[in-house]
Amino acid sequence: MTTQEIIDKFFILVDDTTELSTSESLNLAQKIYNQIISNRPWEFLKKEFTGATNGTTTVTLPADFAYMLDNQNYTDSSIGSSQISRPCVVFVGTNYQAYRVVNWSDRMQYRTNNDVCWVDILNGNLVFAIAPSSGQTVIFDYAFIPATLTLVTSPVFPARFHDMIAFGMASDDMAIQIFDKAKSYAKEHESQYMSYMSDMAYYNSNLQMN
Repeated sequence: MTTQEIIDKFFILVDDTTELSTSESLNLAQKIYNQIISNRPWEFLKKEFTGATNGTTTVTLPADFAYMLDNQNYTDSSIGSSQISRPCVVFVGTNYQAYRVVNWSDRMQYRTNNDVCWVDILNGNLVFAIAPSSGQTVIFDYAFIPATLTLVTSPVFPARFHDMIAFGMASDDMAIQIFDKAKSYAKEHESQYMSYMSDMAYYNSNLQMN
């Protein structure tokens, strides 16, 4: 379903096609889309980054980077292993040496460690405490930020859940203030929105192996 089709569904729900401009409708759709995307670390937002070291302590983060993901846990709970509280690592080199990702605020206590790195989100860099040698492969998992919606593009999640955005738009305060039908059916629209959210959360849980 394209964003335009989602907006058309929204206008059917609120029974009016004149109050909001095209840009306002698109902005409202984007607002709800952002809320859905931010709800949890959805499986469909997970990507692998592959880059290379350049002899410095930094590697540029991908443009769509949102946050690092756990990637050193076992999906088989029967395997016994001593693990750090957040098993998030960056793999470097042909032997996949694991560099532990620590909080930016903790970086000073690890400044002499040759197996530690952190995210400098302000400057868009992954920073190693000690620079690995140049030309080493760098691999890590991250959640990405989807492209901004346009009228002809579609949300990144499965089409069967796209109506959730229309119901979310109809239950938004702005729509409720403008449209009488949205005000009358606010609880119903919100209920439908939450039902889709619950269904997609269940779908997401079935993509996870642990």
